[in-house]
Amino acid sequence: MITVPSAVADILNETPYIEELLSRNIINLSSLARDIRPKVEKLTMKDVQIGSIIMALKRQTENLNVKKKFEKVFKISPDLIVRSNLFEITFVNSDTQTKKHRELLEYANVDQSTFLTVTHGIFETTIIANAKLKDKILQLYKDEKIVAILENVSSITVNFPKDIIDIPGVYYILLKVLAWEGIDIAEIVSTYSECTVILKNTYVDRAFSLIKSLFSAV
Repeated sequence: MITVPSAVADILNETPYIEELLSRNIINLSSLARDIRPKVEKLTMKDVQIGSIIMALKRQTENLNVKKKFEKVFKISPDLIVRSNLFEITFVNSDTQTKKHRELLEYANVDQSTFLTVTHGIFETTIIANAKLKDKILQLYKDEKIVAILENVSSITVNFPKDIIDIPGVYYILLKVLAWEGIDIAEIVSTYSECTVILKNTYVDRAFSLIKSLFSAV
């Protein structure tokens, strides 16, 4: 069994967006206390008064400094890479795709400037590539079942520090600013230290400015 303050701290650690709102004093503590009360009671295994949760939230707010948590990531502005003239295609997975993936990668590697990602999911595989590869891909995968094709898209890649994996909530900070501005993200592709968002061409300039300002503001 854990205490109410410990339970509240655990809940906040799991939801960095709430921490951010608390740090800016733009969230009502009473409303938040009522919202998280079931979780607090589950963790403490007892009935908990709203007042006790509010007091725990107040103590947490006094110690919060969300900016410090992300200082390690944002203290040096990361590389932002924009690529345009891309297209995305998704297929239903099949046993015949492995050889085709290999051939496509070998073909694309001839030109180091080529943008290509192949994401093999449980039921589907999505390929995002330069539009110049479209004919090659359609020919290569002509026997595969196409789920969807999305054209006229661009990508913005953020190259984070290598130790980003140890810092919770980093992708939330990046994607939040786009969501709040109503920018629709078609796809997210990530590697160990890179996050690439795929979006329609009409959004790319605005999205780039927002992401750049995010890092500049820290």
